[in-house]
Order: sequence, then C-alpha cells, then structure tokens
Amino acid sequence: MDWISPVSGLVGALFGAAATYGGTRQAQNKALADARQARLEAKQDQAVATLAKAFGDLHQHVRGVPDDWEPGMSAEAAAAFTAARETWDEELQDHIAPTRLAIGAIRDRKVRHRLKEAMNLLEVWDSGLVYAFHGRSRMWVLHGVVAHAVDCVGAWQREEALPEPNRAFTEARESLAAKRDEWESIAEAEEGDRRRRRAQRLSGATEPPSEAG
Repeated sequence: MDWISPVSGLVGALFGAAATYGGTRQAQNKALADARQARLEAKQDQAVATLAKAFGDLHQHVRGVPDDWEPGMSAEAAAAFTAARETWDEELQDHIAPTRLAIGAIRDRKVRHRLKEAMNLLEVWDSGLVYAFHGRSRMWVLHGVVAHAVDCVGAWQREEALPEPNRAFTEARESLAAKRDEWESIAEAEEGDRRRRRAQRLSGATEPPSEAG
C-alpha cells in the first residue's frame, strides 16, 4: 500500500515539528524566566544600594535631633526652637520618603515589614515615641531604630534570620503601641461626646413647647 509511506513520513514530520516547537518554546520560556530573574535581582541590588545611602543619611540626620523644650525659655528662644524642630522634622521626612520606595522593592515579606515598621517609628517620632524618650536620649532611640533596620538588611543579604530588635527599637515600638491605644481611646471619647451633643440637639428640637399656666 503505497499511501502508507507518505502518511508515515507526514506523521514523522509532524512529530518532529512538534518536538522542535516544544523545545523552542521551552527555551524561550527559560530565556524569559532568566531575564525576569535578572531584572528582579537588579532591582534588589538597586534597592540595597539605595537603602545603604538612605540609612547612612538617616544615621547622620538623627544625630542632630532637637533636644527637649526647656521651661523658662524666652519667647524668642522658644520660637527659634520650634522653627529648628520643624525644619529638622521636614528633613527627616525627606529622608524617609526615598527609603520607603526602596523598601517596597524588597521581595522578602518579613524584611519588608520590619523595615516599614522602622520607618513608621521614625515618621511619628515627635508624637508617638514620647514614652521611649522618657529618661533617654532622643538620639539614642532614633539611632537604635535605624541601626536595627540596617542589621535586618544585612541579615537578609546573608540569608540569615532577622535579628531580634535592639533595646531602642523595642522601646520605640512599645511607646507607639501605647500612644495608638491612647489616640484610639481619645477618638472614641470624642465620637461619644459628639453623639451625645447631637442627641441633645435633636431632643431639644423635637420637644413640644410647654403650655402657659
């Protein structure tokens, strides 16, 4: 049967083409995966380089954190102190912003979470870390927060477990947690007060006028 040979040849050619296509597709997929991995690694390297500079800038900046306001200061001294404090805080926020962007590129979820927590602590230093500052140097607390963030990046690069928070980071974390509880309680109390006043106004508006005797 002469038709068998052509058919067999066609089937063989089809199988060969399929195998070639499959091999080509697999090679393309691997090339794409390798390219993606290279891009991710490049982003990680760039993020680490950005973090190294950002943390260095933060270390330098926290050394100049303003001291506590001193009672008995003259009006001029108090105004100058407030202005210096606001300027320092604005510069701190300027350092935090690019650091947050670099942190967002970190693929490790635990490392990313811990570094974001460090930035949160620095961001609310004035209002959220008051308990951590009690009896301690502000520079010591803020420097410790930055130092722990640096240690976390180092451990991640070495593929080690995240280090335990240092004393300053722990004190700052506990202070912020306590302040958040206070802020929540204050907000709930204010909301309850607003509801009572609203209920009183509505009650007064709907109460019928008293009849004259």
